Amino acid sequence: MSIIVITPSRDRPKKARGVYDAFLATKTLEDTKMVFVVDADDATFTEYVGEKLPIATYKHEGGGMGPPLNVAAADMAPDYDIVGFTGDDHIFRTKGWDEVIERCLTEHAGFAYGNDLIRHDIPTQVFINSRIVLALGWMCLPGAKHLYLDNTWATLGSRAGCLFYIPDIVIEHAHPYFGKGQMDAGYARVNAPGMYAHDGALYTHWVESGQMEKDVETVRGVL
Repeated sequence: MSIIVITPSRDRPKKARGVYDAFLATKTLEDTKMVFVVDADDATFTEYVGEKLPIATYKHEGGGMGPPLNVAAADMAPDYDIVGFTGDDHIFRTKGWDEVIERCLTEHAGFAYGNDLIRHDIPTQVFINSRIVLALGWMCLPGAKHLYLDNTWATLGSRAGCLFYIPDIVIEHAHPYFGKGQMDAGYARVNAPGMYAHDGALYTHWVESGQMEKDVETVRGVL
């Protein structure tokens, strides 16, 4: 099965290079690929190019990683069996992680995630069978800018009975909130109170409106 890992990134070309180097050093399947989704108006866009990273650029609305992730997933899901997401602060640490993900999602379709060394209850990174993404019509909660994406994956997967945590795969989340990275303007922007309020309200509406249950049934229908 082929795997595409989509990684939205902004203003962090050097960090993205480190993420990509770790990806290349740990993947073992030839058809496992990674692409960085970088906005064309990013002031450091030419630096991403200079780092010789695989880059895709899409038109989308809204700040944060949610909108570009959804646009990229819609474009790439038809060509890959598994669609993954990592942030530009997730570092692959386990050699052959992609073989384990492939085996898991071949035997049991659904949502799989590894050990980020911080939280085990929600997938801060995730791998999803592409047919689930295509059936839903989205990879992360439509309208969400940056937050509650992992909550959405956890809710869908757990309620549909297809959420798989793989503790032996380490994909470290090097986030500054946990003392593992440098705080910058990007982290401040997407973790602002207004962002939490917007995305939190959207997630609550998704749950309480009944749409969540409809989406769970859609997932069950393609397992």
